[in-house]
Amino acid sequence: MYARLKHSLVRHATLMGVGIGLHTVSILVIMVPSLLSMASSSSHLLANLLTRLASLVVIHAIVGSLVEILGIWLVATWLPNRAGVEKCFKKKNVMRVTIALWLLELILGIYIYMMLYLAA
Repeated sequence: MYARLKHSLVRHATLMGVGIGLHTVSILVIMVPSLLSMASSSSHLLANLLTRLASLVVIHAIVGSLVEILGIWLVATWLPNRAGVEKCFKKKNVMRVTIALWLLELILGIYIYMMLYLAA
């Protein structure tokens, strides 16, 4: 039983590492260029919308940065100790905070996307 649990935790940690990698790529390839292009846009309508969404965008960026930092830290501290799962259980509360922040970031990101690209 312990070996099966250990194997599934290693698989989970590996998938979380891949997830953090994809999160990093999406920030660098999609979100940063999108933010820069919006900031340099001279459209009055877009500028008005961005003014209303500015605080949400800042909150989204801060929460996303926290998720990125916590995720990298969790994966980086797991990598040297892949054989032992006991140390992972000690970080359970940090993992819970990270997933809650990620869900908040996701909801804010979807809302911002809808306001920018789906609003009529």
